[in-house]
Amino acid sequence: MNRYRHSIKGRLFVWIFSFTSLFLIALGLVIYHEVREIVFGVADLTLHAKAQMISGLVHQEENEIELELEEGISGEYSIPRSGHYYKILMDGDLFTASTSLVDKNFDFAAGAVEIHDAGRREKRITSTGPDGEPIRVLQYELKAFGKTFTILVAENLTDSLDMIQEFKQFLFTAIPVGILVVSFIAIWIAKYSLKPIEVFSGRIRAITHNTLGDRIDTRAETSELEGLAGSFNDMLDRLQKVFESEKQLIADASHELKTPLSVIMLQCDVTLQRERRPEEYIDALNSIRSVTEGINAIVKNLLLLARLDSGLLSSKGPDIVSLNDCIGKAAAMVQPFAEKRSIRVVKTLGVDIAIAGNTDNLAEAFLNILENGVKYNNDNGAVEISSTWNGVEAVVSIRDTGVGIRKADQERIFDRFYRADTTRNTDGTGLGLSIAKAIIEAYGGKIALESEPKEGSTFTITLPGLCSDATG
Repeated sequence: MNRYRHSIKGRLFVWIFSFTSLFLIALGLVIYHEVREIVFGVADLTLHAKAQMISGLVHQEENEIELELEEGISGEYSIPRSGHYYKILMDGDLFTASTSLVDKNFDFAAGAVEIHDAGRREKRITSTGPDGEPIRVLQYELKAFGKTFTILVAENLTDSLDMIQEFKQFLFTAIPVGILVVSFIAIWIAKYSLKPIEVFSGRIRAITHNTLGDRIDTRAETSELEGLAGSFNDMLDRLQKVFESEKQLIADASHELKTPLSVIMLQCDVTLQRERRPEEYIDALNSIRSVTEGINAIVKNLLLLARLDSGLLSSKGPDIVSLNDCIGKAAAMVQPFAEKRSIRVVKTLGVDIAIAGNTDNLAEAFLNILENGVKYNNDNGAVEISSTWNGVEAVVSIRDTGVGIRKADQERIFDRFYRADTTRNTDGTGLGLSIAKAIIEAYGGKIALESEPKEGSTFTITLPGLCSDATG
């Protein structure tokens, strides 16, 4: 029950049921009120006509004021307790009363005044007749012959009230039946209106990791679900891309780790074939250590990439750091490697720029690019790193005088474990530039490459800047 209440179908049913029920109840109240007004209005019109007729029959003859009822209407006022009554007061004293009252002093206008029409000099009262029956009374003021006449006429309301009561009972029956019918209609509407969603949900459930390439046909969906189907297809595109990337990463990592692990196993097997001198064991262990260092570098890089992919860097919230400090730290770490190959590391730094990031992570990104520039450089070459501020972003340029990168390789140079043909025989994991790109993008930056074979490469990094020494 709780699940149905929180479903779209349940909510749709509740909304239709509630709205229609309130509408039917309100409509019933309005109709009942209108019927009651019509019934009492008809009674009031009848009483008004009779009051006017009676007032017209009051006349003066030989200084005597008389009332002469016509024979056609005198009959209903002559039968005791007939439900038709009249009484006329002249200057507050009883002038005449119908025989039907039995007791001429009976006050049948003792009820509360419901309507007072000053323009027509009329009051309408609901009261009780001499037989205890409900009556409608009209009181009319007439000034004639120098006298003030108060004409009271009354009609029995029993039949009218019975009709109103029957209509009320009809409403008490019709409204619940109407609500019940509406409930079934609401269930039917909710069920069949949401049928396309159930079909859509079934198509989604049919897509698994084995059929990730399948897509929802947006043209086959209703117009309301067409946008949702398109968004779902876009999500599948992104998931498929990530899924394929993860599969490729696992395959590449397995391939990269397979060779060094095979070397370690082979080295151990060869060493253990016979007893050797201590120095031979030391050489074997050093060889194994060297290979293990490469494996360790791959594992560390993979762990860093996993952290980057999970959004840990961006979710922790960056600090405000100095761009020059990050570049200086990376340049200091690459300097010993550059000196071994007689490669100059030249820094041309502009004003210091405050950026949002982490010093160690950004230094790692710059270091990976600098190492790439040193590793694939010519002997006695140079790696130049410079920074500028364009008023909005910090722009870092890292240029080397190395072998360059072919156009065909530039599109994939930031892919994980990818190494261009010209660099496949060099040491490296093929993860450095991927890590650099991931770190820079984690802090809202971008990295671009320009390169020509045998003419070197230039990496341009832009990072959102907060301020510089020049701007305060």
